[in-house]
Amino acid sequence: MPERVAVRLRRLPDGEFSDALQTASGERFIELHLAGQKLSLGSLLEIERGSTLYWGELRQMTGSTALVWIEHCLDRSQLKPLQEIWGE
Repeated sequence: MPERVAVRLRRLPDGEFSDALQTASGERFIELHLAGQKLSLGSLLEIERGSTLYWGELRQMTGSTALVWIEHCLDRSQLKPLQEIWGE
């Protein structure tokens, strides 16, 4: 069985963060186990895993399993040098 990784998930643009489990991933998708969360196909989502943020679209829901197609990702640790320069 694949390793399950705790992530935080929110619906864009202004949803609240909730907990989910990442159960699988590929080059352009993340599979999540959502405990009791109801999301509509086509929802735009932000997934936070450690220092990395992913943005994508909910493409498939099967029971509590969601398949999110990833459009963009950002490793926030790479922003640290810029934040130090700009004082943010």
